[in-house]
Amino acid sequence: MPASLLRYLPPLLLPLLLAACQRGSTEPAPTPPPPTPSISQELERQLSDGDLAAATASFKRLQLEQPGTALEDYQRRLSEAWLKRGEQALARGDMSAAATALSNARALMPKAPALSVPRQSGTSAKP
Repeated sequence: MPASLLRYLPPLLLPLLLAACQRGSTEPAPTPPPPTPSISQELERQLSDGDLAAATASFKRLQLEQPGTALEDYQRRLSEAWLKRGEQALARGDMSAAATALSNARALMPKAPALSVPRQSGTSAKP
């Protein structure tokens, strides 16, 4: 008699196994987290948002990861953005913010003609 019971066992277990498989597949698959932006994408976003302090920090991180001349465009754009911010602060009469912005621009592009300080030619200014 046990042999006859074993003969009926697989057809009875098959529907249970299929029901268990279907039950597990109704759960939604976990969604993968969104990809993290690269430093250059982050720098682009920060420049477009006008967050120059964060953009400068991102630029310095990018310099460490990718040294070379490929970063000159970012360096120029960031320096120009600091220069523009300095001009806006100067127009408002905020000399401290203008000096800070000019200092940041000069740190990025020390040889830029717009950022160089004209040298006195040895003549003293008259009172």
